[in-house]
Amino acid sequence: MIAALGATTAMAQAPVAPPTPQLGEAFAAVNGTTIRCPLPVPPAAAQQAAQFETRPRNLDEMSAMAQRFMDPANPIGAGFRKTQAEQQATDWPFLCRYRDANAALKQSGRRPDVVFMGDSITEGWINADPSFFTSHNYVDRGISGQSSSQMVVRFYHDVVALHPRVVHIMTGTNDIGGATGPVTEDESIDNVRAMIDLAQANGITVVLASIPPMSRLLPRPDFNLRPVVRALNARLKALAAERRIAFIDYYTPFAQPDGAFDPRYANDGVHPTRAGYAVMEPLAQRALSSALAKAPR
Repeated sequence: MIAALGATTAMAQAPVAPPTPQLGEAFAAVNGTTIRCPLPVPPAAAQQAAQFETRPRNLDEMSAMAQRFMDPANPIGAGFRKTQAEQQATDWPFLCRYRDANAALKQSGRRPDVVFMGDSITEGWINADPSFFTSHNYVDRGISGQSSSQMVVRFYHDVVALHPRVVHIMTGTNDIGGATGPVTEDESIDNVRAMIDLAQANGITVVLASIPPMSRLLPRPDFNLRPVVRALNARLKALAAERRIAFIDYYTPFAQPDGAFDPRYANDGVHPTRAGYAVMEPLAQRALSSALAKAPR
């Protein structure tokens, strides 16, 4: 009784709280400062132009280009890194990137057959060949530089909430590169496992993709990542078999005997050119057509 009375007295003496704002308003302002979605971070113009050129490039030439881009005195590179740092500081998983596009898609009532979740290789795909997506009712939700850890955070917003029948997951390149910090093989695989769990729990059929070859990390030419790519791909393939989902091998068509990315299909040792995506598309289409035939409607 005394405890109850004390609680009542304390409540009576407490100052009257201001009206509770709506959830969106509460999240939109902190200490009177409006939090806005950061601008998307576009790839550097030189990098994007080089990515889609069809002529093979010498890796040393590309490494020199990367070093110039990383030079603090380079205003283009410095501006890119500043914007990228601001984006990661305010929206680490980059939920803002597709927020408006997702809202417009849901408002239209359109249900995509397939959502492509991935990093720069996925994001570059729609830029290299938009018709592959528009002619098949596919939606691209790739974000350059993303690790699997970031993809897990945005997976519900950029995949599940769109209610696709199938999701195409490609990740691992930036885990190997340490784009968002060190990550172990186990942690990378568990992130993929988490995305599979989220998809299957929501009735979405999963198609899992291998990592294409990586000849060299341009900013770290001393790092021999080729055996790491092979090891992670083996684990991705095993995970697909364990979960009884389709696995697309994008590695074998591009890999040279030493594990390098065939320069006929990638001019920076990591990202496919248009010629590279032309090789990937029939592989993707075969797996996705089979998955769609079995997926719930």
